[in-house]
Amino acid sequence: MAKQKSENRKKRRLTARFFSVLLTMGIIFVVGYFFWQQTHTQVPNLHGWHATEVMDFGQTHQIELIFEFVYSSEMAPTLVVRQSVAPGSLITEDMALLVEISKGIEVR
Repeated sequence: MAKQKSENRKKRRLTARFFSVLLTMGIIFVVGYFFWQQTHTQVPNLHGWHATEVMDFGQTHQIELIFEFVYSSEMAPTLVVRQSVAPGSLITEDMALLVEISKGIEVR
């Protein structure tokens, strides 16, 4: 009789441990998913990105990109100087993003 009670307690402990581990893993998964989702649905700060990186980002997130080339004494050629949509804005359907790309220093 005492042996049977001892075995029942062990089974309950294992069951409780299993569900606590399962619950913990579920919480970690949900938090990770929302963190991943949040970082992948916002426009990042493109300042200083190379033009090809911006094109890859636009294709991945299906954003229409409009490039405008400007002279800049602060940024090397082919790097992003400015963007029309503020960093952290949510990516929406049919979003158009104007990106100013540096042509380098204007020579006169």
